[in-house]
Amino acid sequence: MFPAQSQTLGLDDGAGLRVVRARFVDEEKFDWSLFEGYESLRVLTYSASSSAVVRMLDDFTFESFECVFGSEGVLGNFLDVLAFQKVVTGQTRAAIMGLRDERHRRILEKVAEGQARFWVLRQYVAHAKLYLLSGGRGTRVIVGSANLSERAFSGIQPETLVVFDNDDAAWSHYSRMFDAIRDTGADEIPLPKERIVQAEIEVTDAPVLSDDQATVIIEAPDPADVEVSAPVQMERIEKVAAVLKPRLAAAIPTFRAGKQRVTPIVKRELSRIRLVKSSDEADSRHFSLDRAGSRAVLSGEDFPLSWDDASVRADARLILDFFGNYEGAFEGDVPTLQRDYFTLMAWLYFSPFICDLRSLAHLRDSDVVRYPSFAIIFGKSNCGKTSLVDTLTTSMFGRPHTVDKRGFTTAQLRGLQHAYRRHPVVFDDVGRRAFNQHGKDMIKDELPPSVAEYPGFVLSMNAEPHSFPDEIAKRSMMIYTTTALPAHKEGLRQTLQGDVQQIRRGLTGHLYRRYLTDVMARLEEDRLPEDWLSVSSSVLGTILAEAAEGSLPHWCREATWLDYADQRYDRVRDRVLALLRTSAYAKREGDNPTGWTIDGNNVIVWEQRDAFGRRAFAWDDLPSTLIDEAASGGDRTVLHRKSLESFLGRSLRSKQRWWRRGK
Repeated sequence: MFPAQSQTLGLDDGAGLRVVRARFVDEEKFDWSLFEGYESLRVLTYSASSSAVVRMLDDFTFESFECVFGSEGVLGNFLDVLAFQKVVTGQTRAAIMGLRDERHRRILEKVAEGQARFWVLRQYVAHAKLYLLSGGRGTRVIVGSANLSERAFSGIQPETLVVFDNDDAAWSHYSRMFDAIRDTGADEIPLPKERIVQAEIEVTDAPVLSDDQATVIIEAPDPADVEVSAPVQMERIEKVAAVLKPRLAAAIPTFRAGKQRVTPIVKRELSRIRLVKSSDEADSRHFSLDRAGSRAVLSGEDFPLSWDDASVRADARLILDFFGNYEGAFEGDVPTLQRDYFTLMAWLYFSPFICDLRSLAHLRDSDVVRYPSFAIIFGKSNCGKTSLVDTLTTSMFGRPHTVDKRGFTTAQLRGLQHAYRRHPVVFDDVGRRAFNQHGKDMIKDELPPSVAEYPGFVLSMNAEPHSFPDEIAKRSMMIYTTTALPAHKEGLRQTLQGDVQQIRRGLTGHLYRRYLTDVMARLEEDRLPEDWLSVSSSVLGTILAEAAEGSLPHWCREATWLDYADQRYDRVRDRVLALLRTSAYAKREGDNPTGWTIDGNNVIVWEQRDAFGRRAFAWDDLPSTLIDEAASGGDRTVLHRKSLESFLGRSLRSKQRWWRRGK
């Protein structure tokens, strides 16, 4: 908090950096039983914790529950306040809306009866996380670094909570702090008595505008205090504020003498403004899934997990027809293309569950690389990348949804990771420069984001197979193809495009609803599946088999993760074999300008550089364990012979007939 807050709250113990003297007694692993046996709970936490707050209401029988949502950063003007309150109110409503019907009603009944109340801060940062329990077992004060969130309490993050049991001094101190923040610096979030059917609210319905009799004074923060501790959440708020600014700026007063006064008259003017949403705002997509309650929400509306068998079969036939269109039209290895595209379909359909598996893998200290949150489909143009992804997302959620590639920045990716929840994020035709600047670091970052639900990303690119280093290939679902529709056959392209459009119009989404239900039945809450790709592809194969006339096509048989992982380096192997061709072999290093030779346990490759200093072979594509980094340098690359032979599946010889197939 910054100095101005002490004037607003009027309490010395509610402002600034505080020092609390305590004595260490013991420590133990966190358990939710820490909250059991009490009648009342008051919480100060960050806004991103709304779903866990609702869980607390549902799992415990508190007669009174109060929660103040704080901000991770300074809200420097009234526009920021409106944006922040709009985001937080939407999160709170979405958390309640995502519950099963009975739980949904029970929570709203508590709100209507005054047993549960929510507030959102109006300006100041509340970095403290505070839990005040009373009644039953006495009093308990919990303070520390952990928000009331599923992630903070899961043990994934190194958090600490400090507990004061039946300590009158601690209770008095922290109770006064909470009451001062709630009563002086926060607005209550109104929630309807009836069922919540939409998460988002209009900005004119923000809590700070509900009292049209009081004047709100925003004090300009000291620049030294404008510090953001969790930038992703603030990025969402800043994005909303940026959208609101050109529409509301004229009605919001400027700062005078370091203060911004929003009078009742200004509030009434703001409330009369009717905002027309841009196409981007109106098209904001998100998908949330409650596996325990078998309930889903798509962009603020219920997403039924029930289906009609006839519609499922109709969707399945359309999917089979779509994949069948590649035959006779595309040139190249069509069976492999169909198989690879089916593998992508299995990943895309399963992507809403990837966040759960990655979080569980972190908790179990397991291999998170096995659960890729990025899929990259790349190759030459006209190979049907865009059409495939658009058709598959239509079969899932009713229509395709692609994010403008100009938004492929690190900040935007982080924001989408939070906003879309489990809805896949699709970027089409991403350039290599943008990918190298922003995509690589996102893919290599294996730490989970600070939300429980986050999406898979699909990137479509026109790129050659040497565009991606090993560190990206092993962390992503990589789909590469050179099989394509001949560019000169325009009539065929138009015919196929018409067929695809007709297929999309016929898709009902019932197949995907059944898929989600069948997959959830095979996944266990606290256990990682042996092979998620096998689960997904076998469920898809079963559903498609019911609609197939005759035998099921080869491309939709069950796929396994190990099969995929072993095959993703096939094209790199082919390029290495081409590099180590017989005609390029030399008895001694340097005999030819470009070539290779065997020196004991090493294979040495030397190359000439082009006019720009580039080497012909992209060595980053090769698994790093094959390269002797210490011995390599300049135009010379030294490879470990045994590891290389194992990778190639062949033995290298220094004779004319230099290789033979390994066993």
